[in-house]
Amino acid sequence: MFLLSVGVSYNLPKLSSCASWHPNGTTFADYTTVGTHPFAVFVDNNNTVYVSDQLNNRVQVWREDSVTPTRTLSDHGLIHPLGLFVTINGDIFVGFSVNNQVHKWSWNTTNSVPVANFSASCFGLFIAKNNNLYCSLSSSLQVVMITLDNNMNGITNVTGDDSSGPIRNGLFYHYSIFVDNMLNLYVADCGSNSVIRFPPGQSRGIIVAGIEAAVSFPLHCPTGVVLDADGYLFIVDSGNNRIVQSGPNGFRCVVGCSNTSGSASNQLNSPFALSFDSYGNIFVTDQKNDRVQKFLLATNSCAAE
Repeated sequence: MFLLSVGVSYNLPKLSSCASWHPNGTTFADYTTVGTHPFAVFVDNNNTVYVSDQLNNRVQVWREDSVTPTRTLSDHGLIHPLGLFVTINGDIFVGFSVNNQVHKWSWNTTNSVPVANFSASCFGLFIAKNNNLYCSLSSSLQVVMITLDNNMNGITNVTGDDSSGPIRNGLFYHYSIFVDNMLNLYVADCGSNSVIRFPPGQSRGIIVAGIEAAVSFPLHCPTGVVLDADGYLFIVDSGNNRIVQSGPNGFRCVVGCSNTSGSASNQLNSPFALSFDSYGNIFVTDQKNDRVQKFLLATNSCAAE
């Protein structure tokens, strides 16, 4: 397995600059288990996989090496689940699209409890190392935050002001978010075709991927972003039906590089979110193909090539 950060529930693989993935993915889950347009995917550091099944109003859960779901989360209010995040102690947080709430399932419980109520739905969720919960309010053009340590604390606006504006000050239409260990917030902003980094405590962002970035690289409606152990970006470039990576030599395509959408094993069609397992394999929700694809790490050594 790869490097696992202490106290972090998700996987941060240590990858070489020559890492590559098999171009042909395998279907981890299809319509029969995740419905149409599966939304978020999260793989924890025990390699348990979680997927938001919007059609059937549930979250499906697979233990490592399971081929069928080993647990299903549902609730009377869980309609079209969106963003999800799992903490180191196994608590599962899910954004409800109907009532704009975030609910929590504690480990091995069957019923959820509400932990936050926002002005819009949480398309992306992330819980940082300081136990602050970040919520991507795409329809409100904001990212907001609450602390989970004190329920009396209110909602803090991290960035955005409920109106689109200059790209480095506002957001246009965003989905996935990621917070690194330095509390930098990364936002995949579909509307501006870019990924923006907001340093802690600052509402003015820096474009780190896209045409206007320091290293220009075309993106079309990025919807997902995660980091590896060295802080390099992996971006779901949804409009181009691929996953791209930043690195010491700039950006490159790593998955779905046929340049066409489709349903073949080497193609994606409007992918939405991605997550790593502890081996460096990539899981991606392939929305218009109604499936979750798994792309195996092929090599992680420059010497091997």
